[in-house]
Amino acid sequence: MKRYMNKAMAMGMAFAMVGSTVAFAQAKETKNAENLLIATETNDESDTTEKEAAYISQNGKIVSVSKTEDGSYEVLIDNESGGLRFMVSASTVVVDRESGDYLTADQLTEGMEVSVIYGVNSPMGMSMPPFLGQVTAVVANADKGNFVVGSFDENLLSEKDKLVLNISEDTEIQSSLGTKKVFKADDIKGKDALVFFDITTRSIPAQTNPSFVLILEEKPVVEDETEGETAELVPLRDTAEGKGYDVKWQGKAKPVLVENEDVSMEITIGTTKYVIGDKEMVADAAAMLVDGILYVSSDVLV
Repeated sequence: MKRYMNKAMAMGMAFAMVGSTVAFAQAKETKNAENLLIATETNDESDTTEKEAAYISQNGKIVSVSKTEDGSYEVLIDNESGGLRFMVSASTVVVDRESGDYLTADQLTEGMEVSVIYGVNSPMGMSMPPFLGQVTAVVANADKGNFVVGSFDENLLSEKDKLVLNISEDTEIQSSLGTKKVFKADDIKGKDALVFFDITTRSIPAQTNPSFVLILEEKPVVEDETEGETAELVPLRDTAEGKGYDVKWQGKAKPVLVENEDVSMEITIGTTKYVIGDKEMVADAAAMLVDGILYVSSDVLV
């Protein structure tokens, strides 16, 4: 992707503070006077029929980044809302707004401006600052270019931002699930997305040729009926190959082989049991095939 040097759209949020130990995230939008979007009129009746966005974002400056025992990173940001703590794992999408490159969690550094993207119904701990847990995506160097997080309809219009996407052959389209396929404009329709753009037309709604679109999709999650806990699932091939493994599919009836120079692993669809070398292990959740993609519990590939 090309390098972009415009100012980022400022996004804020407010928290629903209720008398329980967990709250759910709610968005509160703030406008930046330098924003390139032209449509800044007061809300009209069309806003009441707008599809409610499933994802929101919160901006802030990183105060600290610390690695946890499971290899994830806990990040603390500071902002006008009082800050936020959240987790970034190997499966979290981290993309640099300045360069357009994908980053790893250990490249998030103290003092960096970031935008944290997460589901509007994400459970949020009532500590101060609040603890969000796993997030969907992080925009690093969020002050280095324009971006929006919104819901796009069949015309690729985000009613909230009054912005229409004109997808070109230069637009990179990816999924937050890390699915490796060629995405097209139709894949964005009816979805929430993170969009990087440079300039817009002086029209209402404004139009833009985005450089990057990240379709925001939730990872499959399973619940343990006996314990009442949830387990995160990650796409096996993309996650394993990202960690340097080779993945060999042998058919639904046979185990999937996951190997590198030091480790040989066998994973079987529909069971929590998997084998490393000659040792049988038990995952937090059974491996499952969803729309042609094999998902495994995130604890399998730590």
